[in-house]
Amino acid sequence: MKLSVSGQYFQFLKSIDVDLDQLPESLRYQEDYQKEEFALSTLDYFHLLTALDELLTDEQILEMSRLKNIQMMPPFFAALSSKNGLMAIKHFAKFKRITGPIIVDIETFDDLVRVSYRYDYTGLELPRFAVLNEQHLILDMIRTGTGEAIKPVRIGVPFEYGQEALESFGCHVEYTEGNEIIFNKADLERPFITANNIMLDYLEPQLKERLAEAISGESFTGVVQQMLYKAIPSGEFSVEDIAVALGISSRTLQRNLSAEGTKFNQELQNVQKLLALSYLKKPEMTTDEVAYLIGYAEVSSFSRAFKKWTGMTITEYKNSTDD
Repeated sequence: MKLSVSGQYFQFLKSIDVDLDQLPESLRYQEDYQKEEFALSTLDYFHLLTALDELLTDEQILEMSRLKNIQMMPPFFAALSSKNGLMAIKHFAKFKRITGPIIVDIETFDDLVRVSYRYDYTGLELPRFAVLNEQHLILDMIRTGTGEAIKPVRIGVPFEYGQEALESFGCHVEYTEGNEIIFNKADLERPFITANNIMLDYLEPQLKERLAEAISGESFTGVVQQMLYKAIPSGEFSVEDIAVALGISSRTLQRNLSAEGTKFNQELQNVQKLLALSYLKKPEMTTDEVAYLIGYAEVSSFSRAFKKWTGMTITEYKNSTDD
């Protein structure tokens, strides 16, 4: 999908003392953060999340996770206009992809509601920044809507949170393989003081239209990237394989990529690199397994490619993620 990120987003980052010059060069927009919006692909957005993960403190992340501090976008208005927290989360989950390629999953039980997050591309794990930001944002949305200091039952994350973050949640936080924020269903059924049926009826048609545009507005490069994410684990990811899957000729595929300033092999390596970086963070996965999963028959070839991509050996990278 193709995304538009408001220039105000970057201005807000500057206002909380984030050094935008520390963003990767590919994410520096001609040193012009005054533009109204910036177009990002799904992979660009992931690069942004991982870059911010390296730059932001918990204090800065929490500042970004308070509705009063951020630019209120239509999905937030729709959520706050809902009759209660449960409906707010459902509305927000439905339209979340307008604001970014993060999927919100909701599970409803007898007395509990579980909310979790995942990235739109399989194989890319949400960084700590994104999970903390999303979990606190949805909690602040519930607190704002009810006007009460609602506390979750439990939070699960595959990271450690600092003391300030722990205090902001006010509940038990435990280490888990995935991420989750669990609420008492009764808390989510409390009526919203911000409920506004007229506003919700007005917003929903616009949001559905914007959601359709976001999903269908992906660049051709983005479509090829998405196909590669699905195809690489299967081992069938040659330019011919991807062209067949898209129903076009290899020449047409290459021509369309060239028109967007890239090449198939370049995009293949970009996706392989991101998958490798994600897999290598998992201590239970061996280098042999990672090499196989991203399409390398020989570990030596994967090792050479990894050094070319990152400037580090695989061992050096693993050690750096353990620090």
